[in-house]
Amino acid sequence: MGAGASTRPAGKKSIKGRQPAAKPRGSSGKTIKQGEKGVKGAQQTAVNARKAAKATHQIAQRMQAAAKVTARGVRAAAHAVMTALKAAVAAVQNLAAAIIAGGWVAVVIILFICLIALVMGSSYGIFFGVESTGSGTSVSQAVQMINQEYADHLQQISESVSHDRQEMTSNDGNLSINWQEVLAVFSAKVSGASDGEQVASLTDAQVDILRDILWEMNDVDYSIHTESHEVEVTTTNDDGEEETTTETVTETVLTITITHKTAAEMAGEYHFNSRQNEYLTLMMQPDNQNLWAQLLGGFVAGGGQIINPDTDWVPTGALAWPLPQSFTITSHFGYREDPFTGEIEYHNGTDIAAPAGTPILAAASGTVTIANGIDSWGGSYGYHIKVDHGNGLETLYAHCSSICVIPGQQVQQGEVIGFVGSTGNSTGNHLHLVVWVNGTCTDAMSFFVGLIIK
Repeated sequence: MGAGASTRPAGKKSIKGRQPAAKPRGSSGKTIKQGEKGVKGAQQTAVNARKAAKATHQIAQRMQAAAKVTARGVRAAAHAVMTALKAAVAAVQNLAAAIIAGGWVAVVIILFICLIALVMGSSYGIFFGVESTGSGTSVSQAVQMINQEYADHLQQISESVSHDRQEMTSNDGNLSINWQEVLAVFSAKVSGASDGEQVASLTDAQVDILRDILWEMNDVDYSIHTESHEVEVTTTNDDGEEETTTETVTETVLTITITHKTAAEMAGEYHFNSRQNEYLTLMMQPDNQNLWAQLLGGFVAGGGQIINPDTDWVPTGALAWPLPQSFTITSHFGYREDPFTGEIEYHNGTDIAAPAGTPILAAASGTVTIANGIDSWGGSYGYHIKVDHGNGLETLYAHCSSICVIPGQQVQQGEVIGFVGSTGNSTGNHLHLVVWVNGTCTDAMSFFVGLIIK
């Protein structure tokens, strides 16, 4: 039900007072007094019922007014909500009488309907879009569909351009779609317009608007160039043993560049009116993080524990093992001969197979710089986390099933920051661990010694 929707206030119940019965012969004065007391009780009940009905009607009127006021701006709506809630609290004392009069059901229904109308008619209605309502497309469904279209587009570029190695870059260092900002812009744009619409269940036209905003905020371009350099290549001989040789490799490098625009930039480009700007400010509040998490998935509670890994890998430097156990390394860092194609391919991290849901541990203390729990593709990394450990050392943990940290959060070595999964460009549950030293990808295993698990 949209803002301004009307509800029928609970009807007043009229209870007629009964006329005292004639005194029966032989009745005592006590009987007369009891009869009078019963009449007075019935009359008082009728009075209470009328008061309750009147209070209910007033609550309904105030709630309806609050719903209508929503379209006038966030501050006015917030004030109206508080006024309506205060009115509801003030009427609590009359609810007992309303229950006696049989009107409590109407009170509850009115309160819920009007509150829902108030919220759903504003920009906050987008948080009701977790599941389909049976009409239109839910916000979650739209995000999933458009996210897949975006991933397919990146894959089409990769498949249509001949290359030996692919890199992805962005203007802000983040490869994922910031769906929180995309949806905040969409919600403000649609619900805050002069002819604003609800955004809890999307029409086809609204899905198209959301799609356009996504592409305008996440522009994709690409280029190719060649590089020649010597690399160490690991191959497997006829005896099944790995051999490492040095070869000169000339590569064609495909670079996909993503240019992100912020919500503030889009507000300027769209020439938002005052109400749209107020809505956008409201949607971008940090306190909404839990609501975004429920809508988009990927964020969970349960982090913060410190786990000391029980592993065969002994640290030789700043990094500790990022999982509770050794598990199995399924793909090493560097250039390798693909066992299926025979081509030399570059792998920028270390893949460690582990069961879904296995805790992922911060390899060293530091500051979370990227915590993508809203874009399941995430530039092929899926849900992923990047941590800056200082002194030029950074680590990235990719393909998580979910994460439990936010950007700017300080984490300790061994702290649970996410959980193993298979999101993004992945064919099975594993942790893809990437290490940078002064901006250059480095073999994570150079920080450990021990039994090599193949």
